[in-house]
Amino acid sequence: MKIAIVGGTGDLGEALAKRLCSKYEVIVGSRSAEKASVAAQKIRQEVKKTLGTEVVVKGFQNEMASSLADVVVLAVPYEFALETANALSKSINPNSILVCPVVPMKKGEGGFEYSPPNSLSMAQAVSNIVKVPVVAAFHTLPAERLGDLSVQPDFDVPICGDSKEAIETVKNIVLSIPNLRPLVVGPLKLSYLVESLTPLILNVAIKNKLKNLSIKFV
Repeated sequence: MKIAIVGGTGDLGEALAKRLCSKYEVIVGSRSAEKASVAAQKIRQEVKKTLGTEVVVKGFQNEMASSLADVVVLAVPYEFALETANALSKSINPNSILVCPVVPMKKGEGGFEYSPPNSLSMAQAVSNIVKVPVVAAFHTLPAERLGDLSVQPDFDVPICGDSKEAIETVKNIVLSIPNLRPLVVGPLKLSYLVESLTPLILNVAIKNKLKNLSIKFV
């Protein structure tokens, strides 16, 4: 299976690429093909140094990356998510699925607030654009902890989606990362519940001087 991470040069994208490339062929996507290629080389070198394994990680411009993949992860900042989704809609493999970890939020006086576009969750808004099955996942993973290959993050990953097959695919991807547990929340219309967890986690972390928070259901 080929997994393209659009926004793979960002913190979350790079962390996911490092974790997934041991089990899958990973394609790092960026607006710049050169930047994507450099990021892919960096990931290959770090994985080899830390884990001692050779992995397949390639770098391409976003549209090319999405056309080659079976699963596309939209790991871009929320300000660029809809613009990027529009660009991908013309190139994405029609037989693929798209994973949306994007969280629409803004910083107010009291802290971070959930701020979805046009009364839709970000995952729903993206689903209306790309016309492939969309699964909401990976919102609550701290990129720093996820990207540190010397530790095993013991977190839960809530998932929403309308396609059972797509959900099963994403569950298996989550399970490929040791100690992560996928938990199905429901259809995509409930993805706002999962997206809104991220500003909650950030506010708790900031107010209580904590780092690398996530969630675990017990």
